[in-house]
Amino acid sequence: MKLKISFLLIFVLNSIFLFGSGFPDSYYEITNTKKQKEIFFTHLYLLIEDENLQILQDRQLLRNTLSNNIFTINYKSKDFPKLLKLKRKYNVKSIFSLNEFLEKVDVVPPSLALAQAAVESGWGKSRFVKEANNIFGHWTYGEKGLIPKNRNENAKHKIRIFDSLQKSVRAYMLNLNSNRAYSLFREKRLQLRQINLLPLGSELSQTLKNYSGIGKKYLKILRSMINRQELSRFDYQFFNKLN
Repeated sequence: MKLKISFLLIFVLNSIFLFGSGFPDSYYEITNTKKQKEIFFTHLYLLIEDENLQILQDRQLLRNTLSNNIFTINYKSKDFPKLLKLKRKYNVKSIFSLNEFLEKVDVVPPSLALAQAAVESGWGKSRFVKEANNIFGHWTYGEKGLIPKNRNENAKHKIRIFDSLQKSVRAYMLNLNSNRAYSLFREKRLQLRQINLLPLGSELSQTLKNYSGIGKKYLKILRSMINRQELSRFDYQFFNKLN
């Protein structure tokens, strides 16, 4: 199913957004809720697609390099620095393990990313988005960050600050692809790949119990968001583009 975008919507997007920047004041001035949500999803989809395409480039590099004779790979090989960088980035144990790489270096379904973005940011209206370009609720314990207003007295976490929404999306995908807490997400995605099924957000959303402190209730919220807003259309839009 292809996403239909009106000429008016394209004009609005081009008028109020800079690619990768946060939401400007004009976004919050849109009074038509349906149109505002459509712009929210369409703009973020572009960022999500861009990151997923980069992940697929890295995935293809891994296939090309590690599917051949791995005994020719050493620190003098031209692809060794790239492999080492990806190994560190994704917390992969062995630089020669194609299977482990393929489990971690893979796309995040657009429908899932869009659903979580809407839930975590209140449709981009949270303080974390406006002041920190943080659309997925990422925490940090470094010196730089926003202090949550309702943070417990003994808590030390802060809200991570990003230079752009693009970098927030990038960090979110790396988080799902490398953090031990989301191993079930990656295992389920790999299982779907192995039987030649698309890794769709509606199914993979049910593996992210650890993403929120509300547990199973969070899974219901994500599935409801995907179904109610018909976000699976973005999954098919992306995967159809690859064919």
